[in-house]
Amino acid sequence: MKPGLRSFFDSMTEFFTAPGPDALERLYAAHPGWDAPRSRVELYGRMVRHHGRATLEKLYPLTRASVDEAGWAELARAYEASRPPRPFEMNHLGEGFPGFLADEAARRGLPDFLPALARFEWADFAVYTSMEPVPESVERLTVNPTLVVLEHPFQLCAYVRAKGRGRPEPGQEMALLWRHPERLVTMYLAASHRSLLALKMAVEGLTPAQVSAATGVAEADIRAAVEACVADGLVLSP
Repeated sequence: MKPGLRSFFDSMTEFFTAPGPDALERLYAAHPGWDAPRSRVELYGRMVRHHGRATLEKLYPLTRASVDEAGWAELARAYEASRPPRPFEMNHLGEGFPGFLADEAARRGLPDFLPALARFEWADFAVYTSMEPVPESVERLTVNPTLVVLEHPFQLCAYVRAKGRGRPEPGQEMALLWRHPERLVTMYLAASHRSLLALKMAVEGLTPAQVSAATGVAEADIRAAVEACVADGLVLSP
């Protein structure tokens, strides 16, 4: 976006966060000669706020479902005030929401797992929309470049897979999220010995024969573990 247009949207911060006649007049005063109809600008403001809150709900469906109606409305208003929505960044409007929740959860009496859950849901979106190029072919076992690793004190992978039923079990978890190179969907799992082995082999350039010699595990079992991770798209193979 051109600097002048970005500056214009920046000047609309008060109009978005504290709408009203006074804010609207100050917006016009900041841009002498601007003659857009006031009714249309007011409508535009309502539209941006509506789409901003709708985007937040789409990005964080499980987080939203963990808070009652009134609590969510207040969270959305407070987040909007801390980071006003701008049309040119609508897709990334929710990027700061996990950090916002981390600062606000305890004070507002929200579930203790909520910041971690929001972080997981943002990672899901970020992985899905990642611009990181995934090579069509590789010369050796390679980590999927869209991989994101999260650590949190809750069993969130099972909770997300269960679509948010109940509440997540406590317990340290390393979550792996990546975009499948063919299906183009976000994949996720709690890191296991199998997945971590495949990643280690890819990073260090180890062969199944070398791992078998070092660990005593049958080479066929190691190959089977790697092949399963390749099928899931976690690692790429020649």
